Formats: sequence, structure tokens, C-alpha cells
Amino acid sequence: MPNGFTGCVLVKLPIVIADVTDSIIVDNTTCLDELAKKIDHIDVVVRDLEADAVYGGFISPNNLNGFRQNVIAPGRVPNFINNFCSSPKTSVHPYEKECGPRELRSITVHGTIHKQIYYVNRDDDVRHLGEDIPFTKTVKLDPPLPVMNPGNTDIEFKDVDVDIAFDMPRPVRINQTATVSFVLKITEDQQIFIQTCLPDQDIVGQQVLSNTGFEAFSGCVLDVWQTSNVAPGEPGRNGNGSFSVGLGGPATSDCINPTAETASLVQSIPNEVIRPGLRYEFCFYIQDVVPTGIVENYRVDARIAFYNETGQEINSSQVTTFQETEINGTWTRKCVTSNAAPEGAVSGNVSIVFTREGGDTGSFVRIDDATLIVRGA
Repeated sequence: MPNGFTGCVLVKLPIVIADVTDSIIVDNTTCLDELAKKIDHIDVVVRDLEADAVYGGFISPNNLNGFRQNVIAPGRVPNFINNFCSSPKTSVHPYEKECGPRELRSITVHGTIHKQIYYVNRDDDVRHLGEDIPFTKTVKLDPPLPVMNPGNTDIEFKDVDVDIAFDMPRPVRINQTATVSFVLKITEDQQIFIQTCLPDQDIVGQQVLSNTGFEAFSGCVLDVWQTSNVAPGEPGRNGNGSFSVGLGGPATSDCINPTAETASLVQSIPNEVIRPGLRYEFCFYIQDVVPTGIVENYRVDARIAFYNETGQEINSSQVTTFQETEINGTWTRKCVTSNAAPEGAVSGNVSIVFTREGGDTGSFVRIDDATLIVRGA
């Protein structure tokens, strides 16, 4: 995909493929070196948390949506590329060095609970005792989680919390139960296209419509433009086989309903160039066509409109009306400039609407070279 108004950029990002919530209960008994009257309090913290991924066998590409050629295990699928794991993020078994789609079946969590136990001895002195209690647990994933490449997978601990309950059945014995809760955030680095927001200065002065000369069409269908009662393939203003589009005519065209009173052209403004505060200038060339014996009486409305995220039109549209007395058989350039795009505008369009009024018996207009230029605030 090209960069430009599409705003598409290829980036490598950690994509979250799962959040796994779990907890570990660790029981232990501590024996004091002296008699204690009571436990004052216990401070507790979790240290050295680590997570080791445990993978199953390779997944057939036929069973994994969106597989890529460069992540299939060599030798497993003919004509696919070798791709050895070199990332230190995760480990695989020594005899399975190849990267490829695999199932993440479980995660081995281990760490240390560090405690400071404060107690009151027989002499009413406050003493403390420190201890480290290692723990481990296997968190099984049901169903297993498919990953494209184990070498690009990472596991982070989020929202780690620890709570401890204790009792002292004897003056030298403390029973403790610690509960460690956490969220395992599993991510995989992937290359994806994202849309970026181009700075205002990069789009001011740029033309942002497509098929502006109406050269791309098939039968009665214009590329990009939404149309009603129009005839593509009319003679263009530059001659030499160029094209324009007829609105409301000619009546001999299979694309035209001669009894219709209106005809229209509409094109969406690319979302990535709509910025609150900027103005937009919509221009086009227009030519009046009045066949012999026809009476003309029409108007042409050129319009720029913006819409919010729910698709409702924001009260900011700009409409300019051209009467048939302002249009003749010579190609003439007409323009309309929008008000500043309002806050909340996320989409928009430009349109040209031809409307026959009382007494018109078959005139029509041709449109060519329609452009939309982004202007400054």
C-alpha cells in the first residue's frame, strides 16, 4: 500500500492476542526462634515474577487463518521458506528450532513472595523476621492459543496483587496463606498497516478527490463517484478524446431518464484529510447544452458537507447555487469554499446537483475536472 492520503504506514507492533486472569495460593508455616505474644503485622511483596510459555506442535496452515509464507516450519509444507527462531523472548525445545504457527498450551508462572513478619516477644519488644517463599504454577489455556511465531511472542504481568492471611496456633508457629493474583497479557509482534494522521501542513494545498476528469467509467457507472441520472463519456473540455459527464442528458443516452427532474454527482472526502478548522475549495468546469428547440430553465447546486461519527450532518454545509443564466455553452470554472470544518467532523462529501425547474424541456449540463483543494484555516 502506498503512503499518501490513504495514511497507510507499515509498522511492527505488539498485538494483544489474549489476557489471562489467574491467581496462586501459597501456604507456609514459619517457626520463630523465640516465644511470641502476638503478630503485629506482616508486610508482603512479590518479586522476580517470570512466565515461561509451553508450546505444542506445529499447526497446519490449513487450520490457521491468515498464515504467512515466512512463518511455516521448513520441511513441513513444500516450497515454504526456512525461518529459524532467533528471538530471546521465548524458548522452544532444542529439537524444534524452527519458527511457525504453534499452539500455546500453558504458561508456567514462578516467582518469590518476600515477607517481613513483625511480632511482639515475651518482653514486649517488636521484632521482625524476613523470609522468601518461592512458588510456581502452571496456567493451562483451554482452548490452546494459536500464535503465528513463538519467537515474536511476549508475556507480561499486569495488575499484580498479593494478600496474606495468618494465624498463630502456638507462640512459636505462624500459619500463613498468601494469594497472588495477576493478569497475563500475551502479545505477538506483527507487521500491520495503520492509518496515520497527516499534519495539517502536509495536506494544505493538496487536491484530494479521485477520478476528477471523469475518465474512468464503465457503461453508466463512474468510478468512485455516486451518481444519479448522469451520462459518462460526454466530450471533455480539453478535446483530444477526453471525457466529461452529462447531468440530466443527453436524452438519447441509455443512462438518462428524460423524465427525471434532477441529476447528481457525489464523492466522499477522504476521512484522513478532514480536520477541524480547515477550509475546502470545491471547483469544477461546467458547460450548458441546449439542443435545438429546447427551452432551458434549471439551476445547479454545488455543496460541501460534513458529518459526525453517527452519520448526522453537522450544521456547517456550504451550498452555492448557479442559475442557468450564469452558465453558457463555453466551459466555465465554478467554485465553492466551505466554512471551517467543525469539531466532531469525521466524514464529508462534495456534490453537484442539477435540477430542472418549470418550463425546462430538456436542457442539460456537462461537468469536467472537479477538484477539492484543502485550504488553511
